Parts: sequence; C-alpha cells; structure tokens
Amino acid sequence: GLSILFVGINPGLRSAAVRHHYAGLSNRFWKLLFDSGLIPSPMTYQDDWRLPEFGYGLTNLIARPTAGVRNLDKQEFLQGHQIFLTKIMTYQPRLVALLGVSMARMLLSPKEATSVAQRSLGSTLQVGMQSLSLGGVPVCVLPNPSGRNAHYSYQHMKALFCGLKDWANTHERMT
Repeated sequence: GLSILFVGINPGLRSAAVRHHYAGLSNRFWKLLFDSGLIPSPMTYQDDWRLPEFGYGLTNLIARPTAGVRNLDKQEFLQGHQIFLTKIMTYQPRLVALLGVSMARMLLSPKEATSVAQRSLGSTLQVGMQSLSLGGVPVCVLPNPSGRNAHYSYQHMKALFCGLKDWANTHERMT
C-alpha cells in the first residue's frame, strides 16, 4: 500500500493541459519533495508517474481544472469529499497529506463550510499532523505548494515536508 497519499484541491489549468500533477511553473511541490528527503533525487511534474516507487500517491479532491480555488463551489467540494473517502478505503494509505489549508477545513468539517472565504475565517486549524483522521487514516495538513500561496515561506513549507518525512520513516520502521 501507499505510505503517503498527497491530495490536491483540483488541477490547475497548466497541469490539466500537460496531464501531470503540480505542473504550474511556480509550483514548489517537486522541489519540496526532494529538499525534504521524501524522494532521493530531483524530479519534475513529468516524473509524477514514478511516485509509487517511493510509496506515494497523488490525487485531487475535485477533478475539474480551474484557474484557482475560487472557481469551485461548495457542491463540488461535497461531491469530492465522498469520492475521496472511497479512494482512502480503496488504497488504504498510511497517511493522507492534504495540500491546502482551505481544502483541509472543508474535508475535516464539510458541513460547516459554505464558501472558501468563510472556511478561511474563524478556524483554528493549523498546518502539520492533525488529531482527526479521514476514513481512519491519519492526516497531515500542508500548505498549498502553489507559487501563488504567499502565506508560507519556502523554508516553513520545507520544515513541514521534513516533518512528514520523519513521520513516514518512524511509521515505516513500526510496520
């Protein structure tokens, strides 16, 4: 099975056009994987098919590509939530890594969220390992690696990805 299932919100327009995950020119996902030690050598979006070699999987909550999360509606999040829970049961990863705080808020409390703006208000959700699980699988919330996400520095994101690597190493030894 998968060690870590990385979950994005939905494909960006460039990722959809080239048919590869995290293909945006400013997306930091692939650099973060390498710099954190989650993968042994640098990779690009064109290598996304290789991630299962390392025990990782990639999926999106919503399949429809958009220019940004603001183009998605609540119904898409709710439908994606059900499909996603089915994927968790099917692939049984050891950990789910949610790439985006807004998406994490929706997945961890879908009935409370009515819009992206409201999901961003009044929540105490922090990045990192969560006390909640999805489908019985532990959850780690990571910032969206898009270059448009200016809320987190690269160093902060890298530290979070390094923590994910530490978690994976610890739990790999336990199994």
